[in-house]
Amino acid sequence: MKKAWGCCVQCSHGRCPTAYHPTCAQAAGVLLQPDHWPFVVHVTCCRHKGPTQIERNKAAMRELTVGQRVICKHKNGRYYQCDVVQLSTETFYEVNFDDGSFSDNLFPEDIVSRDCVQLGPPPQGDEVQVRWTDGLVYGAKFVAAHVIQMYLVEFEDGSQLTAKRDDVYTLDEELPKRVKSRLSKASDMRFDGIFEEKEIIQESKRQRVINSRYRGDYIEPVIYRAIME
Repeated sequence: MKKAWGCCVQCSHGRCPTAYHPTCAQAAGVLLQPDHWPFVVHVTCCRHKGPTQIERNKAAMRELTVGQRVICKHKNGRYYQCDVVQLSTETFYEVNFDDGSFSDNLFPEDIVSRDCVQLGPPPQGDEVQVRWTDGLVYGAKFVAAHVIQMYLVEFEDGSQLTAKRDDVYTLDEELPKRVKSRLSKASDMRFDGIFEEKEIIQESKRQRVINSRYRGDYIEPVIYRAIME
C-alpha cells in the first residue's frame, strides 16, 4: 500500500516555532516567497506580517534612454529630477557568506581567492574568499554573476552618479512614500545651497544583507571572526 508523506514549513523569522503544512499555510494567508539558495522558501507567519508595502513592478519598468528626465537620489540623501547622460553595463557577483548573510552586488575584484577579472566568475557553489569593505576577508559560497544595466545621471548642480534601474524613477511613475517625502525641486531653490547639505556616506554597491533564515541567530562579523580563529 502506497503511503503519502509530507512535511511542515516553519516560519523563517528568528526562532519562531510556528509551522504549517504548505497547503494550509496558503489557505491561512501565510506569506510564502522564494528564498535565496540554499533555502527553497521564505515563510512569514501571521504574527510576523508587517505593514503591506507596495513593490515596484520590475517587469513593467521600461528601459531608460539618454536625455530622458528622471528622478534619482542625490549624494545629499534627497531626491531630485536629473537627466540620463550615459548607458553602460556592469557585472556584479552574488555570494552567501558563511555567517548566513549574503550580498548580490560584489565586484569581481572583491573575490581574492580567484582572479575573476582574468578568469571570469567561479562555478556555482564554489567556496571563495571575499574582501569586504572593512578590509577583512570572509568565507562565502559563490551563487551567480549578474550583468546589470547602469545609468549615469546628471543633476542640476552638475554632479553625476551611476545608478541601477531599481534606483531610478520616471516622471510618470507612482513614487513610494519614502521617495515622495524626500523629493525636492532644485530649480526652485537654485541659489539656496540645497546641494551643499552634508553628504551621506553610502555603500549601496556592496550592501550585505542578513539572510532571513538566520536573522535571529546572526553574529556580528567581528565576533564571528574571533570564534573562527
